[in-house]
Amino acid sequence: MVTTLKRLLSNPFLIITVLILAIYFGLNYPELAKGFERVGGYYINLLKMIVLPYLFVTITLGICRVASDPNSARYTWRLVITYPLAMLFAAALAVGACLLMPPAGPADQAKMIALGNIMTGDASFNSDTDAKVTIGAPKAEDADDSGNPNSASPMLDRFFPDNIFAALSAGDTLKVVIFCIIFGAALAKHSDEGSHTLQDLFRVVQMAGIEVIQWLNLLLPFALFSMISAQVASVGIGPLVSLGPFVIVQVGTGLALILIATFIIARRARMSPWAVVRGLRETIILAITTRSSFACIPVAVREMTEKLHFDRYSTDLVLPLGTTICRIGSVPYFVIATVFIAEVYGVDLDLQKLIVIIFCSVAAGFASSGATGAIGVVLISIVARPLGLPVEAAIALFIAVDPILDVVRTLVLVYCNCALSALITPHAKEPSVIRAGSENLRAAQ
Repeated sequence: MVTTLKRLLSNPFLIITVLILAIYFGLNYPELAKGFERVGGYYINLLKMIVLPYLFVTITLGICRVASDPNSARYTWRLVITYPLAMLFAAALAVGACLLMPPAGPADQAKMIALGNIMTGDASFNSDTDAKVTIGAPKAEDADDSGNPNSASPMLDRFFPDNIFAALSAGDTLKVVIFCIIFGAALAKHSDEGSHTLQDLFRVVQMAGIEVIQWLNLLLPFALFSMISAQVASVGIGPLVSLGPFVIVQVGTGLALILIATFIIARRARMSPWAVVRGLRETIILAITTRSSFACIPVAVREMTEKLHFDRYSTDLVLPLGTTICRIGSVPYFVIATVFIAEVYGVDLDLQKLIVIIFCSVAAGFASSGATGAIGVVLISIVARPLGLPVEAAIALFIAVDPILDVVRTLVLVYCNCALSALITPHAKEPSVIRAGSENLRAAQ
């Protein structure tokens, strides 16, 4: 009974139905719908409550696991080079897509006013102002009078914390991620009993965090109804319709990455691109229907080895590892979402800010390991905060279209990690050769 209820509440079709009902309710019963606004605010606060402790233990354990796994030593340098470059490439491609087609759409004054209203909650929002905001605004020492980050501060100051407890208290997730990477690598160097005890404690905290996230995901339909109906009652349906360009840029970037990944696999497997798509058919279908990258791993490994003839032993290691830490599907999402927020607030993005977006999106992508549903949307703050952009008010907008974009993110993540696995692992034409190679590797160990 409980399992059925969980499956029902997390069904994407239910989320879409709730979205439609929320729009109808907000248009026809505006006064009643406005009373639900506080409920959505509570939900966002609950999400933010669990993000930092969950990220702290998850990233630390992930780095620990990779650094201490003797089997990963064979591919360490390939992984160290391939994964960051792949995520940087995905981020740069997303920036290029935003330059070709702004995710906020054409600079129409009426539409920008509508979007500004829904994101600031201020009916007097004017698109000619210099992006002065009050929701989640940066601190005075970090921003100029326009709400933009202080250009005089060095770029690296936005990445490295001088006080990790202050970063935790301020909710500066990017600096927390950097600290966790360094701390996890150091912890992996110690194999004494105290180190194992601390890792066991972190695993308990991680499992508790996952349980809380699952509980919050069950509340998503109710929270989404409250947030969207209240917003539609306040400013109408225009802002939601205006998200069309945002969705198009996200989907277009995802399709471009899938196309590039197909040609990479085809070249390494010495097959035609169409044969590659047929070979990974079950993986593609499972990614679209389940929206769970981890559920796709066994099928992806089987199809990569049995149908595309990549080495089984190597793929068993590299593909799950890449799916866990190389979150290439989330990186373009964070880039495009941040550019969208900047465009709505009228913030000009120069080269330096675009570079910050690219590198922060890679960090946010790494931090999104294991994050699902709305919790992944909240991680946009990792990218937006160094630029002084408020993100809290935009979360409800992004959650509204997340059932569509979550499918794209999952498919890109799984499919592109198959391509990265093809780059890293050896390939043989005949299955018998693959088995022989795997046996030799095991014998060598």
